[in-house]
Amino acid sequence: MRLPAEVDPLRLPNHVAMIMDGNSRWAQVRGIAKERQLRAAAEACYSNAREIVRLSSDWGIKALTLFAFSTENFLRPREEVDQWMQQLDRVLSLDDPATILLDGIQFHCIGDTARLPRPLQAKISDAQSITSGNTGMKLVMAIGYGGHSDLVQTCQALAREVEQGKMAVEEIDQINLAKRLMLGERCEDVGAPELLVRTSGEQRLSNFMLWHLAYSELVFEKKLWPDFGEEEYKNALVEFQGRMRTFGVKHHS
Repeated sequence: MRLPAEVDPLRLPNHVAMIMDGNSRWAQVRGIAKERQLRAAAEACYSNAREIVRLSSDWGIKALTLFAFSTENFLRPREEVDQWMQQLDRVLSLDDPATILLDGIQFHCIGDTARLPRPLQAKISDAQSITSGNTGMKLVMAIGYGGHSDLVQTCQALAREVEQGKMAVEEIDQINLAKRLMLGERCEDVGAPELLVRTSGEQRLSNFMLWHLAYSELVFEKKLWPDFGEEEYKNALVEFQGRMRTFGVKHHS
């Protein structure tokens, strides 16, 4: 799929992050029977995620991070959590037609995977191992992830190193802290997300990558995630390229 003419290939964001919001509402507004809504929402979510992964890879995005399941999502009804876990298990299976792991993709996972079902933990480990040698786009999925816990666990790890004499307090800086966050050095070559897209009209970060998104450009799309397609993605990239990124430094004309 060729990059749309409106998008400048020389000014693409290296790393795009997306909050895939609005799946349940999508199922509801389509009048899907209540007993089928959970499954329909999960399937629609990852069917579209697969298309967005394909577009990102085809267009030259170097890294794509998808917020798949938050720490707060574990508090939802068991039936709902189980449905999302089952769908994740499917899309992370290389031999499943619905797999999100397209050819050449290098897969990474961030989050508290110890809270996930063991079969899914194994699937994640296998996917990371099998795709580690791939040289295509990096796909990072945040599963069981929370920005607060990411920062707290990192600070605790640094404190232990200081306590054990492995590190001096003065050595704790932005670089060392960033390296120990869950994303760590996985995307060191492309950097933190330059663009965050959230669908469904909600305008908040929802505890997602709080450290990494400090200077990201934020685009809030009104359409629900399953309806976020090529046109909407193109518009988000055009909006990103139309902004002046100052990183807190005022430029005088």
